[in-house]
Amino acid sequence: MITTFDKVYEIMKESFPMEEFRGYEEQQNLLFRSNYFLKTEVQNGEVVGFCAYYVFNDFFYIEHLACTSQARGLGIGTRLVKEVILEAKQYPVILEVEPPVNAITRRRIEFYKRLGFILNEMPHYQPPLNLTTGIVELRIMSSCQLSEERLTQYRRILNTEVYGVEENFKL
Repeated sequence: MITTFDKVYEIMKESFPMEEFRGYEEQQNLLFRSNYFLKTEVQNGEVVGFCAYYVFNDFFYIEHLACTSQARGLGIGTRLVKEVILEAKQYPVILEVEPPVNAITRRRIEFYKRLGFILNEMPHYQPPLNLTTGIVELRIMSSCQLSEERLTQYRRILNTEVYGVEENFKL
């Protein structure tokens, strides 16, 4: 039987490069964390989109947002992100994006900008998420302007709580 998580993981594999998601069991184990949440969009009994995010003391972190190729452009991602922003209330929401180096990465950044996110130019590095990949250079986008000090504080939390590495990894 295919579970909701199985479908989410399939969408994840179709939507992200291998270095930006964990192996099946490790990804599934996140569901047992009290601060990890998964919002899904279901149409005709099928999961067609999802948003995976963490809730921390003073910010929310969207780790993954994706839709099936057939569901892209239908406003599902926009709706899921807006739901997380609404849930966050007064707290900032952050997420990671690849640097704007090509049409796809620039389009992704523009999508988040239309939702009110700000691209922070400070480089940010994702440690390897599985044994076959390396470090990935990213940028953080935030739902409000953040000081360099606040960004560094949030990056330390991502390092320890999301990636399980030393807090000052690549700061």
